[in-house]
Amino acid sequence: MEENVSTPHTQLNSSTINESFENGQSYHHNITEGRHHGDSMTQQTSPMGYTPQTTHTIVIPPSAAIPTFNGNISENPRQFLIRVKKYAETINHWNDQALLNGISHFLRETALEWYCQLRTSNRRPQTRTEFIGIFLNQFNSPMRRARQEQQWKNCKQEENETINEFIVRLRTLWQEQKPNENEDDLIRHLMCKMRNNLLTMIGVSRCESLDEIIIEAQKIEEILYQRNKQLYRNSNQDRTENNTSTTSIYNNDNQYEIQAM
Repeated sequence: MEENVSTPHTQLNSSTINESFENGQSYHHNITEGRHHGDSMTQQTSPMGYTPQTTHTIVIPPSAAIPTFNGNISENPRQFLIRVKKYAETINHWNDQALLNGISHFLRETALEWYCQLRTSNRRPQTRTEFIGIFLNQFNSPMRRARQEQQWKNCKQEENETINEFIVRLRTLWQEQKPNENEDDLIRHLMCKMRNNLLTMIGVSRCESLDEIIIEAQKIEEILYQRNKQLYRNSNQDRTENNTSTTSIYNNDNQYEIQAM
């Protein structure tokens, strides 16, 4: 006759096993219930025949490409206004009013402080035209205008500067100094400030378009480059021949001295 003896240790293990089994059933029940709940939520939120939309990739340009303005005297306020307008239209697809509302994102240091003071004093401009006026009055100082005017007077095409490089530099100063002039005026300034060797060889009249003048100047630059290249080659060849001739004479003199001895 056998008796089932239950010790405190076996009772504890049995209790633990039963409790674990019950907890396991409860855990499995909770998981199953959670899955059913998730499926029902998906069915409620997703209409029948729903097709996921195509994901669109948004390209965020590097921070260095964002035009900013600090308010320093060395900066060009007009150039900033042109660049920020093109950036806002191309990247953000903003119109003039949206750009006016978000202009503070492109301002830094002194310029940002100036704009914040406009807002706090209720003098914030209501149109882009109004903003441009007060912006230029604030940051296009007389000292800066005087320096720009001097740079414009001294602006000449340098000896090793191509016509493409020069027209970019000239146009920047021209837009600053002559904002009311047109392309014909720019052509007139270009003809006065380009290098003399280009001006004398150029084959278009002053009434032609700016693009035609640039194309003609590029052709002349290529001719001058090839000419200088040939001159340099001939110079090196002459130098080599002279060195060879000198060496030959020196060797002949040495042989003569040896024979005389």
